[in-house]
Amino acid sequence: MRSSFVTMAVVATSLMGFGCGKANGPELAPVLGTITLDGQPLPEMNIQFAPEATGGSPSFGGTNADGEYRLLFSQNRKGAVPGKHRVEITPRERKTDDSGNPIGQEPVKLPAKYRKPGALSAEVKPGANTIDFRLDSQPDPADAKKKR
Repeated sequence: MRSSFVTMAVVATSLMGFGCGKANGPELAPVLGTITLDGQPLPEMNIQFAPEATGGSPSFGGTNADGEYRLLFSQNRKGAVPGKHRVEITPRERKTDDSGNPIGQEPVKLPAKYRKPGALSAEVKPGANTIDFRLDSQPDPADAKKKR
């Protein structure tokens, strides 16, 4: 887990040094929202917005106990590039104690329909954005048709 934190820190630091023709990097729009499953907040989730058109750097966030998130583009910059994004929501890696034993509850496993590539998307507009994800645990009707 420590190595992935170090890797993320290195990536975030290196991203800060690269702009897209502007001194401070691309224009960003603030993005926040809530992730729920069957009306209940989803804590301890990671969320990533990856721009579709530009193929540029993604923005990341994580949910708190109330399922709320805010996106970061880099360590010092909040928000996401305006435009359409592929969205991925994944459970955070379960915390462990010094002996490697799991701490806390087992993370919520998202229904299969939300784990498919391209299942979730969002459009970030210039200015402030509130983008909520109201997920449900009902089976995907397309999956039911495939089984017939």
